[in-house]
Amino acid sequence: MHHSVSSVIRRFRQSSVIKKLLLANLVFMLLLSGIMVYNYTYLKEGVKRQVLQTNQEFLSKLSGDLFAEWQQIRNAAYKLSVDPKSKLIANYPRHAGSYYTKMLDFKETLTEKNLTLPFRSQLMVYLPGQNLVVGSDGTRDLDVFYTTFGTVNPDFSCRCFHQGDDMENVYFYDKTIIYTYRVFPEGYIFVQIDKMSLQLYLKNQTKLLDNVILLSSPSNRSIVSTHALSPALINQLQGNPEHIAINDKTYTPIQQANDMLVLTTLFSDNSMQKQLNTANAYAFWLFFVFLAVNLGFLFVNWSMYRPLRRIALALSEYQPYFSSRNEFEIINDTFTQMNSATLSMQQTLADQSSIMEHHALLRLMADPTQDLHPNVSRSLKEKFDSYVILVLIEENNKGVQQWKIAPQLEMRLNRSHPCIRLYDRNEMTVYIVSCNDPRDVADIVDTIMDTVHVDGELSLCGISAVHDHLQEIGSAFRESIHAIHKFVPDIDRLRSTVLYRAGDRDKESMVQLSIDKEQELVNYTLKGNKDAVSVFFSGILGTLHSLTFEQVRNRLRYLHDLLMVLAGSKKIEIEQLWDIPPDCFRSYHIAYLFYRIREGYIIVAKMSERHSATLQQQIEAYIHCHYANPDLSLTRIADHLSITHVYLSTYFKKQSGYNLNAYIHSVRIQAAIQLMQSRPDMTMKDVADEVGYTNAGTFIRHFKKISGTTPTQHVKLQQE
Repeated sequence: MHHSVSSVIRRFRQSSVIKKLLLANLVFMLLLSGIMVYNYTYLKEGVKRQVLQTNQEFLSKLSGDLFAEWQQIRNAAYKLSVDPKSKLIANYPRHAGSYYTKMLDFKETLTEKNLTLPFRSQLMVYLPGQNLVVGSDGTRDLDVFYTTFGTVNPDFSCRCFHQGDDMENVYFYDKTIIYTYRVFPEGYIFVQIDKMSLQLYLKNQTKLLDNVILLSSPSNRSIVSTHALSPALINQLQGNPEHIAINDKTYTPIQQANDMLVLTTLFSDNSMQKQLNTANAYAFWLFFVFLAVNLGFLFVNWSMYRPLRRIALALSEYQPYFSSRNEFEIINDTFTQMNSATLSMQQTLADQSSIMEHHALLRLMADPTQDLHPNVSRSLKEKFDSYVILVLIEENNKGVQQWKIAPQLEMRLNRSHPCIRLYDRNEMTVYIVSCNDPRDVADIVDTIMDTVHVDGELSLCGISAVHDHLQEIGSAFRESIHAIHKFVPDIDRLRSTVLYRAGDRDKESMVQLSIDKEQELVNYTLKGNKDAVSVFFSGILGTLHSLTFEQVRNRLRYLHDLLMVLAGSKKIEIEQLWDIPPDCFRSYHIAYLFYRIREGYIIVAKMSERHSATLQQQIEAYIHCHYANPDLSLTRIADHLSITHVYLSTYFKKQSGYNLNAYIHSVRIQAAIQLMQSRPDMTMKDVADEVGYTNAGTFIRHFKKISGTTPTQHVKLQQE
């Protein structure tokens, strides 16, 4: 054996350069083949496994958070059911002197509980003994509650929330989810859950990963989804298919459920996986090209070596180095090709490494407990031993996202700091930047903004504090968002770079508009006083200079929602206000939003002035049409006119000098007098029923108070 090995080594040393080169090429091709097969197998299986693991962990975390929010709503209903105040108000005499004081105290309790609930949920209590539904926004009869609810939800028809035999029930409608909790024997607790807020919550969960989320009932009825899904597609999900196609894209559905909700997440191959597939294909074809070139080179050298050698020996006396020179030229060309192929392979592997690092950072942002591949983790720690998260928001003068600063900023950062762009959607571009002092990064951003920013456009940059651990990347991202939300902006100059300050986290997220101010704005708008509306918004503009960015956005959202209510009460379509409505939930351009909202209020005021009857006339007309209804009340009239009962009472008193309830009784007594004159054969009880009194004693008492005589005395006086 030893003799055979020695013989092979001796022959190799004695062989020509070409033969040695041929053998070296064969060995190199075998090694390259092994490396390419291993690389292809790892990227195909390893990355797929990591992506699937990420998707499953994402669904587990999302379902846990969502079901926890749902449990919070159920717990709130249960705690309210055992609250002594609920027992007290359910059994308290309605005609007692302190009844309204107790009711106000109970409404404040509901308001406090509502502030702690997710998805803008509202607790309401149905009291069957009084046939009332009590909420933080007022008290109304059960029929009025159902009528108002049906106005908001056109698909509502059952009127059965107070009739279920089960302890708990859930009803799903177009705009609202109703959760009912039965309380023995006092009645029911209703929880209204805003589906738009729930949808916004789910969309926020898909910022980092390109997923489709569907929330449905156990009976497979769709509740809300982040994308528009057809009924046929939802029915297809009921069969638990392995894959499903949406808009020529293939998705893999994964479900988790509890006793009342089913959460389905559809995962698609994202752009990173596609880039990995492209990189694999490129490397695969590069290997075959390189293999073909080497095989061709081997064939050419093998076939031409002996003839060339003979020619070189024949001409050795004239050109003694011709043959050697030809061999070394071929060797040089071979190594040039090998070097070019090696550089291409290195670039491909570098691209694949960047994709893996980018994917790993996104996974850490979604879940800091993720386990990374050791090589990827080591590479990221070397690049980002200390780092900041930078969030850049750019919008033009119409509140539309643009990318003018981001390309130049990314180019400038890459020259001085290791930097990776994490994503650029949802109105923001997010970077992770290696640095020890965030002020260095802020100086670079300010320099770029000075050269690119245009007046009227929005350029905001939030920079987190410096972090040393990659597991804190999610916290750093939230810090950069807080930096933007908690600084006090100049509404006339929306170009700022803001560093995160821990002390700013305690600032309130919203400063409420006072009830007096709200009523003042509603009054100006519905009366058509557009000049007063303009003056009002000038005052609002002055107060915005002292608010944080988050407080300003929330104030503008509130004014926008109030405007939608007022426009709805006047039957004004949103297209009559704006060609392109301002998006208060997505846009950060507070100057654009402010002036567009102000414009909307002025348009509503102008249309109210031209086409609408006065509010006083509407109130009186409604009372004259419905005085015979025993359930006619302040709350019913307010719901019909889409205003608050407090504003209705104050407005009517100011305009007419009458208390609204006294006016209703006056209209009923006048109708009763006319009825007794036209039909003297009717009994007093029949007359009382005809004009809206269910109790003859109440009718007689109000008749005497208004006319000065009892009904019987009035009839005798008329006969005399």
